[in-house]
Amino acid sequence: MAGLPSGYKGGGGIFMQPEFPELRQIQQAFRGFPKKLSAKYIGAALRRTIKPAEAALKANVKKLSRVTGNLQRAVATKVKRYPKTGNAVALVGFIAAGSGKSASARGGSVRKGKDRAFHAGFIEFGTRPRRTRGMIASSYNRLGKFTIKPIAKRGKFAGVARVQTTPKYPKAFFKKGDRSGVNVGYTPIGGKSGQPPIRTAYERTLPQMRQLLPGEMAKGLENALKELANPFPPRQQRAA
Repeated sequence: MAGLPSGYKGGGGIFMQPEFPELRQIQQAFRGFPKKLSAKYIGAALRRTIKPAEAALKANVKKLSRVTGNLQRAVATKVKRYPKTGNAVALVGFIAAGSGKSASARGGSVRKGKDRAFHAGFIEFGTRPRRTRGMIASSYNRLGKFTIKPIAKRGKFAGVARVQTTPKYPKAFFKKGDRSGVNVGYTPIGGKSGQPPIRTAYERTLPQMRQLLPGEMAKGLENALKELANPFPPRQQRAA
């Protein structure tokens, strides 16, 4: 089965298990193997099958405004094998945030790395309008230093309080409000593209993955047979 996690509300990822009706015969054949071997080759088949979803998710993220590149770095595929049951599942999504090494993105507190996609959920299902408590909203401390272009004294923008930062938004921003705070707007579903990256990738690639899975499972079954027939398999043989 391929789908979105139970209780899906925008986050999470795309997962796949070999539970389509058309695969019952192949699944039955796998049950005759040692469970560890079965899990190994089912996992390999799922990894190959779910590649279109990973490519689609990367393409969807690429359409969004890029500030740190953290969302693109965090896209990954994970295959979980269950040697005790002889099964496996595959998941495409974003690496869990905040557990690995990182470095300052541009001199501020925001960091870059493969596990820094804290905002993935905001992009997937959007946010409510937000307002700061102070009179100024700025990226200076979070994204690093920037300069502000002086207000024009001549021309059509003379006297108009237009704030232009260097680098330009979204890599830097500065906005001043009043005592009630600064309205910083909201993130729409799907961000700039208007399409939630995970759900869109899933919906667009599901037919392709369903078409690929039987062939990949059959290939896995053939490779499992070869390994089982080999009385002296390589010590660290990988599932092809």
